[in-house]
Amino acid sequence: MRARTENAAAANGGDEARPAFRDAAGSLTSGSDERIVQEVGSQLFEFIFQRKILELYQECSQAARKVDQPFLIRLRVTDPTLAYVPWETMYDKKNRFYVTTSQSTPFTRAVDDYAEERRVAAARPIRVLGMAARVKVLNGFPLDEIEVDAEQVAIKRALSELNDGKRLKLSWIPSAKARDLNRRFLRGDEGKRWDLFHFIGHGGHDPERQMGFIVVQEEGGSKGIRLYADMLKAFLTQPGQTPSLVVLNSCSGAQGEPGSLFSSTAAELIQGGVPAVIAMQFEISDNMGLAFADTFYTYLAESVSIQAALAHTRAELKARQFAEWISPVLYMRGLDGEIFVDRAGSE
Repeated sequence: MRARTENAAAANGGDEARPAFRDAAGSLTSGSDERIVQEVGSQLFEFIFQRKILELYQECSQAARKVDQPFLIRLRVTDPTLAYVPWETMYDKKNRFYVTTSQSTPFTRAVDDYAEERRVAAARPIRVLGMAARVKVLNGFPLDEIEVDAEQVAIKRALSELNDGKRLKLSWIPSAKARDLNRRFLRGDEGKRWDLFHFIGHGGHDPERQMGFIVVQEEGGSKGIRLYADMLKAFLTQPGQTPSLVVLNSCSGAQGEPGSLFSSTAAELIQGGVPAVIAMQFEISDNMGLAFADTFYTYLAESVSIQAALAHTRAELKARQFAEWISPVLYMRGLDGEIFVDRAGSE
């Protein structure tokens, strides 16, 4: 079952609620008391689910329970000043659960008008391409070290049962240079498009350019340079080669500039035509990045939807007391997220 919540700011008169949400957002991933997270989440839930929307939510919940099926909640924010609010904390106080950690209410953000209801499932084998940026210096400043090798091993282990060349093929780009990423996507995998792209590395948001970026390796050296979202979009959305899912396991990939709906790297990719993108809306620790990759791909390999896999992942990370469990954000163009499910007519 599906429930859609759109034009939230306009419908609910968001001016009064914005300051509290804005002030609280930055501290939620730094070990905030659970009561604070629940209070912020409760305010966001009440802000969205008012009057008729709340009635619809309750009706869908009851109907879904009767048939033992989940219903998808898809949030479309049209007010740019609310695009960066941590909606992933929404807390249903009456039923005492976080909406985005429950399998009953898989949650996704949207930046489109719902006109595109396309599936993101792939033919066999599923082709997964990874890129690991072992960059230690950017603009003369040292970067925190990332356990790149450990994350690669975790992903390989999580997908090991599928990674037989017939059901799934996992490949890595040898370097982390922008040109190699561009050329690998142009060539595909023996001419076939990559279904999933995973990036390990650093990222951020440039307030002057009002655009997100990932950090890749410079040409002819080991230092880092910024690959801005517009160029990353150009690389990943080449005709016939656009992946079904992009996972940016880097800091602030979903962080945007207040006042711009499309300033985050994730939203830029969605706007460019990528069906689904997962990125981080806050800075994350190296341990969190590793735990996220291991957990998410373990669940995704169980042939569940992207939404369900991420809900499982958030719940597990929260249970393991990672304060950054609210950081992963899922943007989707369509409602179907079953990327590892067999389809008729697969190659």
